[in-house]
Amino acid sequence: MAPSPPFAPQPSDTTPPAITSTSPPDVLQPAEKASASKPPRSPSDSLRTLQIGTRGSALAIAQVNIFTSILTTLHPTLPTKTVPISVAGDRDKTTDLHTLAQTGKSLWTEDLEVLLLKGEIDCIVHSLKDVPTKVVTGCEIKIVGDRGERRDCVVFPKRSNTTDPAVNESTTHNGDENSNKPTDAQIDSTPDPSEPSLRKQKITPSSSSTLSPPRKLSDLPTNSIVGTSSIRRSAMIRRRYPHLRIQDVRGNIGTRLRKLDDPAYGFDCIILAATGLQRLGLGERISEWLDPGPEEEEEGKGAMLYAVGQGGIGLEIREGDEWVQGLLEGREGQRGVVVNRVSWECQAERSLLRTLEGGCSVPVGVSCSWDDNEDSSLSS
Repeated sequence: MAPSPPFAPQPSDTTPPAITSTSPPDVLQPAEKASASKPPRSPSDSLRTLQIGTRGSALAIAQVNIFTSILTTLHPTLPTKTVPISVAGDRDKTTDLHTLAQTGKSLWTEDLEVLLLKGEIDCIVHSLKDVPTKVVTGCEIKIVGDRGERRDCVVFPKRSNTTDPAVNESTTHNGDENSNKPTDAQIDSTPDPSEPSLRKQKITPSSSSTLSPPRKLSDLPTNSIVGTSSIRRSAMIRRRYPHLRIQDVRGNIGTRLRKLDDPAYGFDCIILAATGLQRLGLGERISEWLDPGPEEEEEGKGAMLYAVGQGGIGLEIREGDEWVQGLLEGREGQRGVVVNRVSWECQAERSLLRTLEGGCSVPVGVSCSWDDNEDSSLSS
């Protein structure tokens, strides 16, 4: 998979590219799954409320808002209700994702899919990169809206301008890094900087705290600690920067940023999906873009590939639900909720991952681009 420049949608959005795949159908037949059922019908669909399932994080809610804002342009009077659900990956905040993935449970989707198949919700808004390439029987995935930023980024900590030796010592990597480390429960009980209510206050660092000047991974000294819970990111960092140490960091974006900024955790930086920061209004925390360039490839350092579907918003619905399907279609002169080129691009990436039989326990990355010739071909 050769790296390529970031995708920039241009011409025709009407003719699909030729995508070939020998992969199996995009449907998983689990041994124990609730059977698909038709949703309850209201006396009149015009009075029916669209029940939208999602995870409860600030990013998940932000992505629901993106979806509903698109939907409102097509159906201004459609009532919607957001139904936040705690999923398996959110409930277990200590076990590393690689270990959790080996249980066979879909960490970010399965609990929501049970409600969808029971008819208790009408659709689910996902971060597309978290959705398995094989969905459960009775469900299907749509890619909705425009795709956000695909690349990963590096975030460095905000550090207090203090000479307190106790603080300085907690950031070194020669002693006990965990001695002053607060628990996850303590971290989660503090205000989340990614919450919309806090961002509206335009919180800025105090006079004794400043954002570290822009730096790069290549500037970090030996044994510096890089935080990530992704084995894909870990594999690429280890290959490209073997002098750095990788340490697992779990939690939503707000939790990870608090752990980064707390010297007791000892992180020198963390790696995040840039689109998550941008959708929460935290783009100013981005210090470096992990974007492969020709010179890096020539040196054999390897490309910093992003996750399949990263930046995309997935909408999971029941197969055959004509009401929800109809809501997604554009009216005359309007663009529908599903954007063809974005959908084809993400489907191509997911087809590749499915063919490789990859998932969150396999370090697979991708770089996808359009060759805008007369055939509108797509390569990854």
